[in-house]
Amino acid sequence: MMNISIDKNRQVLPLTNGQLSFWFIYHMTKETANHFLPYEFEGPLRSDLLEKVLNTLLQDNEILRASVSDWCALQYVYPYEYFHLPYEDLSGLCEQGRTASLGALFLKYSEPNFDLMKPPLLRACLIKLTPEKHLLMLVMPHFAMDGAALHQMDIELRALYQKALHGEPLRGGRKLGLADYVTQEQAIRNSQSQQATQFWQQQLSQAKPTYLAPALLDITNRARRGIFIPLSQTQLQDIGRWCSQNKLTQQMVFLALLGKVMAKLSGNNRLCLTTVQENRDIDGARSLYGALLTSLPVPLQISDSQSLLELFLQVKKTTLAVYEYRHVPWSIPLSILARRKLSKQPWWLKVISKLSGAYHSISKQTGLYPQVLADFAAIAASDIEEDKKTLRYGPHHQALTMNVNMLPSFYEQGIDTTAAEQDTAQACRITLRRQLDFPVPQDDSEWEQNVLNFYIEKHPLKGAGIRLSHQCLTEQAEQTIREELYTLLRQSSEVAQLVEHSA
Repeated sequence: MMNISIDKNRQVLPLTNGQLSFWFIYHMTKETANHFLPYEFEGPLRSDLLEKVLNTLLQDNEILRASVSDWCALQYVYPYEYFHLPYEDLSGLCEQGRTASLGALFLKYSEPNFDLMKPPLLRACLIKLTPEKHLLMLVMPHFAMDGAALHQMDIELRALYQKALHGEPLRGGRKLGLADYVTQEQAIRNSQSQQATQFWQQQLSQAKPTYLAPALLDITNRARRGIFIPLSQTQLQDIGRWCSQNKLTQQMVFLALLGKVMAKLSGNNRLCLTTVQENRDIDGARSLYGALLTSLPVPLQISDSQSLLELFLQVKKTTLAVYEYRHVPWSIPLSILARRKLSKQPWWLKVISKLSGAYHSISKQTGLYPQVLADFAAIAASDIEEDKKTLRYGPHHQALTMNVNMLPSFYEQGIDTTAAEQDTAQACRITLRRQLDFPVPQDDSEWEQNVLNFYIEKHPLKGAGIRLSHQCLTEQAEQTIREELYTLLRQSSEVAQLVEHSA
């Protein structure tokens, strides 16, 4: 069991289950997968108040003040220190010069990986574009913020700035402490540890890796790219009706539909899709920053004779079961899948497996489970073996990871700041910009080269839909996924209408 302590005026804490996965990825790739949030302020901006807002966020959210050990799964929460917001004035430059300077600032603040040992885990810069327009660049590593935390920060930043304009106190009630969250999360994990391992071994016993034909893969361009698949209001209503009739969540419907599409594209009828399972049900966790969600595999068994209803109900049953065992590190189920891909266990994996228990015993403060090193090593061994096959035989020997993530924007109606803007003549419009006025370098990160990310979201310009992001597909593969998905949505609509009429 973990032991929370104070060492040299800093609090010593184990990592959350979500942080543990990013800690491993960081050690494997030295990449921190930074989040870049560009906020545009139109109107009269009080930069001094904005600086106070950022300092309030640092005071109230311990994860932004954390330092992460390089050798042990521990984080050290440091006392708050005042953050001075860097300021750049580009208003006097011509358009070409301003664009070039913005690109340079983006590279300075967004591109370098964070040193997780050096807090704060936050970078920011305020840039004056014109007398009435500013851009705030906010950057955080994925280790510190998952999608739900980013959404919460977006809400808080806007609300705090409005409070600051009105002269109201910025600090409210105390948030759930990171230590309290970790304590509760690990208590749940420890109570389920043996059952969870048995559950995952049983669930994943039939799963097979997913590979694509060479004609569907393009690794000559490793930059991140993809397509947006819009969903019409009619399609959304059909999905909602189907959920209501069969007591499904929208996550379950999208897992089933995308699983069916990828099974047809790959020929694999026993594939796994990975999706985020909500861990913010712990009291107070919804307002807590940090990587708290767990990304876990949902195995599917798909056949041509299977109806959509049967598929939906299968996904519902499996997802509910996975949800019961969501308080586990990502490495437990992924190591099971990794071992299934190994043709032979390398000698060094055997050595690390024997040392794993010893590491657990000498690092009890981390609250890790005994097989943690063995599990991470199995994942690494599988990646190494697949990399060798890819180099020798081609990219179609690299198994794909398929993530299906429901973003908070899909559910939210949007943040209405109209009333606040009309309430004071000193306010300005705050917009999180998705389309920037300056070119940014293409993302050629290595840590997701064999990953297909399906984000179910509500785009500020394009509306609701599915954003496919990847580094490995051809345009033909993208279009096939789009067409197959639309075909399934039509079938789903037809079946839903038949069920409704028969009822």
